Amino acid sequence: MGTFSSTEERELIVRLIASDEAAFEKIYFRYVQKAYGFAYHYLKNASEAEEVVQEVFTKIWENRHNINPDMSFNGYLLTSVKNAVFNENRKKMYHRTYVSEVLQYLQTHVKNTEETITYEDIERIINKTIEQMPPKRQEIFRLCRMEGMSHKMISETLGIAEKTIETHIRLALKDLRAKLSPIIDKIL
Repeated sequence: MGTFSSTEERELIVRLIASDEAAFEKIYFRYVQKAYGFAYHYLKNASEAEEVVQEVFTKIWENRHNINPDMSFNGYLLTSVKNAVFNENRKKMYHRTYVSEVLQYLQTHVKNTEETITYEDIERIINKTIEQMPPKRQEIFRLCRMEGMSHKMISETLGIAEKTIETHIRLALKDLRAKLSPIIDKIL
């Protein structure tokens, strides 16, 4: 897709702000490859890069009224992609840290070194257990333990009381203990 002049781009942004879907579509097709390339450069994973780009364009549409048509849209877009990449990497880091802590705990309690538990084994059990939780508990647990959000942040994001979040976390940990305890018992 060709480039827009700054006047054309500003007109499209003004139309986007006014909820013009055709303008959004033109902007999307003009910038989607650039955004994808930028995301892929940092993530080195095609599906994650695609997911980040879709998330960014969804947020652009949702927050279109906050875009300044006098500022560079290219800069706005790339900053949005950079922030989304950062968040994606942060989520992965929290997830890996959580699973590693569980694995480390289990491995420090293993009596027989022949019975080695791998990171993938624990991760698979944890993920399966989380997937079997009720949807709200699952969402809250992922936000707290895998994305590192505080109870207060989750409360503000989801619009529910912090006590409710504490209850969901407690029940989620109880579910995980129930699944992991038999494994621990077998190897101790």
